[in-house]
Amino acid sequence: MKTMALTAALLAGPALADELPEGCYVRDYSDAHLASQPQQVVDWMQLWFYQNQFENKSAMVQVGFAAQGHVAGTRHAGQVLDQSTLCYEFEGGPTCVVDCDGGRFQVVRDTGDAITIQTNYFMVGQTGSCGGAADLAEKPDQAVKYKLYRADARQCAGVRALLVRDGVPPQEGPSDTGDSK
Repeated sequence: MKTMALTAALLAGPALADELPEGCYVRDYSDAHLASQPQQVVDWMQLWFYQNQFENKSAMVQVGFAAQGHVAGTRHAGQVLDQSTLCYEFEGGPTCVVDCDGGRFQVVRDTGDAITIQTNYFMVGQTGSCGGAADLAEKPDQAVKYKLYRADARQCAGVRALLVRDGVPPQEGPSDTGDSK
């Protein structure tokens, strides 16, 4: 219900997230980093910001889950899942939301070379019902941040391929160099 209200507020808002970066952002966490953060569920992440076929700012996320934290011992440990979002300017920053009750993330820092996203609930993985399969948050309703680095579009080949599945040709976004066309 909370997310439905958020979605309604976002759709009513006049401004799209013009400040959202475009292109490819990635992070592959080292074994040492994961060992020092035993609650972290993300092993690696690709995040592609683009403009969809309806001219809306969007993001596609693909995540490789670690075998630790709340996914340890579940079928999601070691699994690769994805999620598509719509992005808007909300509560003072660029925010990307999952349809239905799948949560959101907000870009809380953008240096040009790296971004930091924050979420306390963001479901990844397509399911037959609302939301998603696994939460990126380490603990329920507790904010977690992920720092991702700007990369050449070829490093987001997997997440860009998902756009074809969703009917968005990958060339409609930034060029292969990661720069806007």
